Amino acid sequence: MRGNGFIRAEAAVVRLVGILLGIGLVVMVVVNVANAVGRYSGWYSLVGADELLVYGMIWIVMLGAILAARNRDHLAINLLPTAMSGALAATVQILIDIATVAVSLFIAWHSFDFIGRIASLNQTSMGLGIPMVVPHSAILVGFVGIAAVTAFLTVIDMSRLAFSQGRRS
Repeated sequence: MRGNGFIRAEAAVVRLVGILLGIGLVVMVVVNVANAVGRYSGWYSLVGADELLVYGMIWIVMLGAILAARNRDHLAINLLPTAMSGALAATVQILIDIATVAVSLFIAWHSFDFIGRIASLNQTSMGLGIPMVVPHSAILVGFVGIAAVTAFLTVIDMSRLAFSQGRRS
């Protein structure tokens, strides 16, 4: 697949994930409204609706964080790079990205360890009986995704910096 094909495929995946996250939010609003109407009218109550909303929001936030990291809109430390220019700004951005990858992997590792503990207990949620591994996995998936996206962007930035340095010499 050529470079342009990869960029188009990546853009399509990002668009699809964004649409799915939007649909997820709409579904959550519908469930919340239906639960509120039923509860306050006295007609019905959706068992586990609050639980579903909390777990859904955790997943939406963590998947959205991956998309935000792709655009460098999340965990952005841009005060120094914006105050600098040229190779120095690019170098500082690369160092920030490396720190972001390291912190994200640190959190992901501890999340993985915690998920293992929860899985060994076979703990489930009280309302819907959802295995607690499911909501806790959102943290792992989110931070692994942030680390992967940021590492990819770092490699691109490093190659751009090397290319620009090579042109100057």
